[in-house]
Amino acid sequence: MLRKASIAALSVLIAAVLAGTVHAEGADTMNADNSPAVVSSVNQSGQWIIMQQSSKMYAEGKLFLASQPTVEAKGVTFVAARSLGTSLGLKVTYYAATKEYEFTSADGVAMRYKLNSASYKINGAAASAGGAVYVKNGTLMVPLRSLVTPLQMKLAVNNSLKQIVVTRSGTTAPPTTPTPSPTPTPTPVNEPPVASFTTDKQQYKIGERIIYTDQSTDDKGIVKTEWTNNETAFFEPGSQTVSLKVTDKEGLVSEISQTIVISSEVLYTKEQYDRLYTPIGDKFAIPAASVLQMPAITYAIEESGQQTLIRANSPETIVEEGVYYSDTVSGNVRFLIHNQNNRTSPVRIYVIATNENTDGQPVTVTTGKIGIGGPSTYVSATGKMALARYLEASPQGKTTVIPAGESRITLTSVSDQVLTTGKVITAHADVQTSGSVRLSVVVVDADKDPLALLPFLPALPWDGKHARGTFEHGDRTITLSAPLGGSASRIVLGDQTYDSYQKGYDVLSGFEQVNSGNYGVNYKLVLEHVQPNTLIALNARGGHYGGAFLVNGKLTYMTNENILTSSGEAGVLYRTGNTEENVTIVFSPASGSNLPIHMMFIPLPAAQ
Repeated sequence: MLRKASIAALSVLIAAVLAGTVHAEGADTMNADNSPAVVSSVNQSGQWIIMQQSSKMYAEGKLFLASQPTVEAKGVTFVAARSLGTSLGLKVTYYAATKEYEFTSADGVAMRYKLNSASYKINGAAASAGGAVYVKNGTLMVPLRSLVTPLQMKLAVNNSLKQIVVTRSGTTAPPTTPTPSPTPTPTPVNEPPVASFTTDKQQYKIGERIIYTDQSTDDKGIVKTEWTNNETAFFEPGSQTVSLKVTDKEGLVSEISQTIVISSEVLYTKEQYDRLYTPIGDKFAIPAASVLQMPAITYAIEESGQQTLIRANSPETIVEEGVYYSDTVSGNVRFLIHNQNNRTSPVRIYVIATNENTDGQPVTVTTGKIGIGGPSTYVSATGKMALARYLEASPQGKTTVIPAGESRITLTSVSDQVLTTGKVITAHADVQTSGSVRLSVVVVDADKDPLALLPFLPALPWDGKHARGTFEHGDRTITLSAPLGGSASRIVLGDQTYDSYQKGYDVLSGFEQVNSGNYGVNYKLVLEHVQPNTLIALNARGGHYGGAFLVNGKLTYMTNENILTSSGEAGVLYRTGNTEENVTIVFSPASGSNLPIHMMFIPLPAAQ
């Protein structure tokens, strides 16, 4: 509660006013006063001293810091309202519905402010605030006079000491004003956030890694964080200013800046730093020609086990209903489906299993791993996400029994997806059959019954551009026993020279097919002796690439945020530590991306 000024304090103040040494009741920004200083004490009871253009305030002799310095603009002094109001014993309330702030004294004087308004209300009656209130770095700034005059408080100034003195004058009685209308139930006032961060040092060498620690706080949570110039390393000497801006749930903002110094001493070049510190799954720039200067490693391909691949990628663009591919197979079968809908109506893609046995025996189809990307507008995104989900998936184990002479829908998670016009879907999916069964990839409008339509659907011809057919040996293992990483080298994948393409057959059109790029083939690279401190990185020679890889069982996107967009970029797959390692990489060429790709093994500079 506010206390009355002591008689002694009032006497001193009145005497000072009569002597002309202070200017009482002046404008918020006072004229210069060359009289002897008398408003200099900070131990007056009932007295608040506000230092001009400073955060320092004295409440009855006790120093405290306001959340923002006092501001003088166009003859008006603005103060941090909450800081001063709390010190004066005022209750602060924020009304979210109207975005108004109210300051209420213990004896009932209520002042209500609205952002960007030069008027305010005193117990419900409109009055001039003397200037438009605003928010500065998350702090509400109001004209000083508007806050203290309704409390019957006096203003005095001594510009030579840069002091504004607020003194309580008698008892505070509410001004005679109309009875205010009922107000909505107040919500607790929102505290502004406080932006704060640290760096592990204040001075760095060129190419030295900088670690930033965000220490920002807010009472209700920060919803937006914006950094400026927070590079993890700099490569020119001089000063660098780094800024952090944070925003809370109600839009209050706080910002802070710090300056760090970069010396002329070089720790790492830009090339060395990128290879050492680019995060796994991110990319860095590399001269495209330098990749081709690395020796290419020859290797043998092992095609073990029975794994049939059905690639249904033609016609790639869906313009009519029909059978997009069909073949009679048995055993382990993998589908790669990649299509875009160009019909005006939504469609679904079905995988239908038909038991053509004449001996009356049923056939079972069991689903294994499935990964679906899309429906999406972005072709490379569907390819990357389908592959990532497939690599991490576990076999579903769902079994469908198909009586002789009948058909059933299998891989229902594929047909659950509805493709609207322009959307793309990619799917990697495994099934295992107990015997010979016809598997058909069928497209019909989303509201139609594919089983009822199957006998009447046309078998669509090959589009002459995209691979479609049945391919054997859908799994490939490449084992490299020689040491890798002692010097820069690369292996080339999906190029037809080092990595031969699958050959197959399109039973619907009667054409032999080549799986250019080996899309849908599962690769397992066993690298038995990767040297210590070796970078394994990927370079897209076909123009762009967006895929996923399992590196020692851990999923790595290529890339985390986007794709490799040219042969002048490299994505980080893995780094070995201080000892030799055995590294296993599992992947499949990603649909929607271009081949070939080059996997590089680059020795890293010594850590410093």
